Amino acid sequence: MLEVLYRIYEVADEETAKKNAELDREFGLYSSTSKSQNIELLTDCLICDSRDHFKEIIRSEYGEKISFRYSKKLEAGDLYCIIIGEHCYNLERYFNKVTFTCDCCGAKIENYYGKPICFDDYEIKYKFYNIKKYSEKRFCSHKCKQVYEKNEQEYLKPDDEQEFFIKKDMFTEDTSGYIYKITKKSTGEFYIGQTVYAPVFRWGQHLKTDRFPIKDILDYQFEVIEIVPKNENILEREKHYIQKYYKEAPDKSLNVACTANVE
Repeated sequence: MLEVLYRIYEVADEETAKKNAELDREFGLYSSTSKSQNIELLTDCLICDSRDHFKEIIRSEYGEKISFRYSKKLEAGDLYCIIIGEHCYNLERYFNKVTFTCDCCGAKIENYYGKPICFDDYEIKYKFYNIKKYSEKRFCSHKCKQVYEKNEQEYLKPDDEQEFFIKKDMFTEDTSGYIYKITKKSTGEFYIGQTVYAPVFRWGQHLKTDRFPIKDILDYQFEVIEIVPKNENILEREKHYIQKYYKEAPDKSLNVACTANVE
């Protein structure tokens, strides 16, 4: 097996090359070769069977026209790949084999990277609103990761008419839903409910009702009392809590259903 360290470049147009040359001079870097003024797109490492296998992988990701050396015949916008280091070793002896399916292109991947390309914690928090399912996505290349991210950002990004498009499975991927309790602090009265969506949205719906007018919001306490697993019936769990709290304080319960004949 072969470990190849490589860089992907894009040939710069005349104006961009000039700007890159000026930046080099600002940092005290001087070069008379035009290739130093091209645009570096990626530095990465790839585990493969051979150099030919390496080239096959690169061509599959960046197109058949990519070159594997810089040439003056290349034009602005053309891509080329430079190998900057390689090492041959016995992968089976030193590394664990990783097998997964790319969540972008669907390719079946077997390699010895140790860890597939994925979204980090910062990306999950600031690009995907802490939605858990994105932390489980795996990609065969940085290109696939970028394509997937772009598609999801188009789907998730706010716009003028709709701040955020919420799907049920964003919050119930591993659950049946949520059991919540609303308590009126001034009277001790309470209400038990269930929702299959994010609890905060159900709370917002209650604040539109006469029972819980939003003008009195400081008098309410809203809390989730159970996250119901997928293998349990959410309606049965709601019934359990309605009866449980009714037994403790029947005169404070605002629930009507499931309280008849409770001893």
